Amino acid sequence: MPSSIFTKEFHLKADNEQESAQIGFSSFIDISRSSVQVLKRSKAFKAIEFVSFRLPYTASDSIWVEHISELLRSEDFKSATANSDLAYSIFDSNVTLVPASLYTEAENSRSFEFLFGDSGLSKLLKYDFSEADMVGIYEVPENIAELQKTPIRSSYLRWLETLFANGTKNTVHLFIQEKQFALIVLKDGKLVFSNWFNHSKADDILYFLMASLESLKILHTEITLTLSGEIEKGDEAHSVISRFISKVTFAKRPKNLTYAYSFNSIPEHRFPFIFAAACA
Repeated sequence: MPSSIFTKEFHLKADNEQESAQIGFSSFIDISRSSVQVLKRSKAFKAIEFVSFRLPYTASDSIWVEHISELLRSEDFKSATANSDLAYSIFDSNVTLVPASLYTEAENSRSFEFLFGDSGLSKLLKYDFSEADMVGIYEVPENIAELQKTPIRSSYLRWLETLFANGTKNTVHLFIQEKQFALIVLKDGKLVFSNWFNHSKADDILYFLMASLESLKILHTEITLTLSGEIEKGDEAHSVISRFISKVTFAKRPKNLTYAYSFNSIPEHRFPFIFAAACA
């Protein structure tokens, strides 16, 4: 029998069996090209369980869909989402932002394909920001889009919106994963820059950060930098960044959720998108 394409990275469980036996849970499932997270939330907005599955990273939509389909058919996934309502979101770096006044479906379809190529068997969807006068455009492969009746939301764009709501002065956010990182810059609480970059070493992250700040005419001594994703205090990326940026902090989980005790075993900054989706 062939081995599974995915591995279970971890499983954080409820505080007690009685709590996990309650009804009325919602399971938030966030899909990316290299992982799927499942967060089970109670009606009282308590995060009860959290499971993360790792997948081989792929840039191919067709292979991505095959990986996701295998995972969703698995007993591990069915067990993780049992007895709960399912809400899917997607996290991918193929997103673009446009001013709301310039948005038209036809024009932005052409602009998206110019940036990322022909979407093929994918649906282009839009995200309307309530905290900013802009629209986010993102794509979802059709087979994934059909997982639920309502449009699958972008967890990345939802997270981005939470930054607008909490932005003050000059704040920079870095979300880092193995091959890419997102850089978001807020100046006086307003978004002035949002982009994704590829990286192979820590120096790449510092280079794009400093170059972006210079192009925006923002002094690196005047920013507060918030880190999230696959970065830890004292690792290479954190050490390189901290040599040049004095005000560095790690992101926190949303305060409008409470959390089972087991959640203390993972860093709060590690999975910002799934928690943003669960608070929507």
